[in-house]
Amino acid sequence: MRLAAVVGALAMAADLSAGLAAEKSLRTVLLATRLAQRVGATADDEATVFWVTALRFVGCTGFSHESAPFGAGDDNSIRNTLAYADFDRPLELIPRIVRGFGPDARVDAKAKGLARFFLGARETPRRHAQTRCESAVFFAQSLGMSQDVTRALDVTEERFDGRGPRGVRAEDMPLAARVADVADVAELFAWTGGEELARTVLEQRRGRTLDPALVDAVTSEMPALLAGLRAGSVWDEYLACEPTPVRASGDDVDHACVALGRFSDLKSVYTLTHSRRVAELAQAAAQAAGLGADENALLRRAASVHDLGRVAVATGTWDKRGALNPIEWQRVRSHSHHTEAVLRGAGLDALADVAGATHERGGGAGYHKARSLDAVPLLAKILAAADVAAALGEERPHRPALDEQRATRELRAHVDSGALDARAVALVLEGRGVAPARRSAWPGGLSDREVEVVRLVAIGRTNKEIGSLLGMSPRTAQKHVMNVYDKLGLESRAGLALYALEQGLLDRPEH
Repeated sequence: MRLAAVVGALAMAADLSAGLAAEKSLRTVLLATRLAQRVGATADDEATVFWVTALRFVGCTGFSHESAPFGAGDDNSIRNTLAYADFDRPLELIPRIVRGFGPDARVDAKAKGLARFFLGARETPRRHAQTRCESAVFFAQSLGMSQDVTRALDVTEERFDGRGPRGVRAEDMPLAARVADVADVAELFAWTGGEELARTVLEQRRGRTLDPALVDAVTSEMPALLAGLRAGSVWDEYLACEPTPVRASGDDVDHACVALGRFSDLKSVYTLTHSRRVAELAQAAAQAAGLGADENALLRRAASVHDLGRVAVATGTWDKRGALNPIEWQRVRSHSHHTEAVLRGAGLDALADVAGATHERGGGAGYHKARSLDAVPLLAKILAAADVAAALGEERPHRPALDEQRATRELRAHVDSGALDARAVALVLEGRGVAPARRSAWPGGLSDREVEVVRLVAIGRTNKEIGSLLGMSPRTAQKHVMNVYDKLGLESRAGLALYALEQGLLDRPEH
């Protein structure tokens, strides 16, 4: 399997989470690599441009929890709106935000969200950029990318004029970061408004957010650079433009699938550990079933990516405490369709066959194809049972996590009703309950109290809530939070959550 294929799936999921046109990121990769060639980039720089452009927005779900309130729960509309925004042109920016944030929200909820955004207008964009860069760097590192790639990803939200979130100067921005910035703007506006609009926007941002030399290179050769980007799917062209094709080993594929799962899990603070828990339960069930190595690997990887389409649905829907209305429920049911579509679009058909069927149920009561259990492959049946088992043991907005006995009763009730396959549930129950490994010490030099703080920050608790839960004042809690960030060298809640997931800190293992 090509590593670019799995990264391409991640990039397409990022497009989905911002409501952008299908394959937006792939077209941008094509444009960026062509631009790099036009300006005489070295082979190494060209390779860096490819990966940086593909991975640039994979941290976008990291800010979902913080941004959802601005759009009355619709964080996807915020990402879509800000993708076009020019913060140096307030007369255009403000109406765009008012129209774009939470377009389907009630007037009172929308007004409240807008007020919260504008009250924090100086700080929110910086935090958003900070989160996106830090999360993208984390994903790149987990995929084994080079330091050149991570260094460029770390500054893709900076500006050519040095007025970005951290004031990085143009001469300190790697070529790949500057190329990715220009290609992103050129593709976005060319796709939505044509070459002339793209040319106008590029000229407006020339020398401010964008490198003037690169802008000039695009505007002088725009027809050639954009050639073929509107001709249906560009998937094959995307793979072909990778400077040095990288074949992924089995471990590489596993790591990439885990990254895809974490990308979707970041969508809500209630699902941070979900894909990993499902994968562990499915893996144990596969061993209990005596499945072969190939089936075992396919199930493990499908478990990691089974909820990738979750990013297409607004965080406010996933985090709603009350019952979902019919429209919200329909959107939830659509997420398995998006999972399958992204995986098939990336040529990952075997994964799509299993992951796309995770939410099918007996009697055709599931989604998104309403198939009977007889029409669902065994691996998907096991994955469905593991998904339900994991979810029952996790807190949700409308209920606390269930203990093992209650979760078991619920699983068996699903079998009795015909919703889940009896053998699959039995295998999951047989494989469940492996005790976590003991630790001799926490990673990063963290103390027991600091690990408690990490866990609470990761799930979005405020300083006041942390203080109340840990028996300290909000000010003391704030000091603990700041100390944790400093000790780990992190800057965002999403970065901290990803670190906690990587180190298993959210599992509450025995110390």
